[in-house]
Amino acid sequence: MENSINHMTDYHLYNPITHQCVALPPPFLCFRFVSTGFLTQIEGGTLKNYKVVRFGCQLWEWHNLEFEIFCSETGSWRRVVVHSDQAIQIAWLRMPFSFSGMLHWIDRWLGIVACDPCRDSNQCRIIGLPSDIDKQCNNYKNNGLYSLCNVHQGRLRYFEVSLAPSDPFGFSGFSLWVLDDYDSATWSLLHRTKVTDILFDDILTSQGLTGSCPAPLAFHPFDGDIVCLSLGAYIVTYNVKTLKLEAHGNPVATEYFYESTGWLSWYAQVPPRLAFLYVLPPWPVSIPKYLSMGKKEDGV
Repeated sequence: MENSINHMTDYHLYNPITHQCVALPPPFLCFRFVSTGFLTQIEGGTLKNYKVVRFGCQLWEWHNLEFEIFCSETGSWRRVVVHSDQAIQIAWLRMPFSFSGMLHWIDRWLGIVACDPCRDSNQCRIIGLPSDIDKQCNNYKNNGLYSLCNVHQGRLRYFEVSLAPSDPFGFSGFSLWVLDDYDSATWSLLHRTKVTDILFDDILTSQGLTGSCPAPLAFHPFDGDIVCLSLGAYIVTYNVKTLKLEAHGNPVATEYFYESTGWLSWYAQVPPRLAFLYVLPPWPVSIPKYLSMGKKEDGV
């Protein structure tokens, strides 16, 4: 799957365990900015069906939300328009996430936009974010680059990098909230720390990265105290208990992202929407032949 600023995008369904790769038919609609989500139905370890949802993001506020949806059951794309009573402006640098059968996007001003354009309800729901977030994270300039909202162990979490300057550091701290009640949009603050209390490891200090601003990538799937981020050319983890910020592995060749996408001229670190959290399933799920629309390709 891919988020893109290109007019058209090729889509493939890839299984990293079985190395199955299925090319989807080309979409019909041309979006200047597109955010792509994925919905699946799995029963007894078998993939029953899946949907690929393309959301045409606008640079301005918009009431009529335009989607293009591929359904494995029909093998074709269809256009869907969903009306929102409130004007929507998606922070499109962030991938949507799936929760309770719906896709969720971050709006620059309203909070979380929950929507399932595959249903006939033709409605979106707005879930407000905590009132004391740093609104710079999701504004037009940053587009969600320095915030992360996703599911962790069955509950929604929201993590942000506070962008207020704190010389000589590139940011001022971290904050983490959890959604206590999905229906009432009630949040609790789990953690907040100042950058002066964060313990940078020797690699980050020696590389002079204490003056850079990290971008959150994912919540650790098993350890609720750890958040994964990108900082410079490194994948790093932050532990909310120990306050340690540690680099892992070798630096990533970030120039690859610019060469392959053409839009990363301002961002010299691993882009959040090109990083995917993958957890090994307890049992491999294959893509049944009757759901494999298009030509299969060999895995890499």
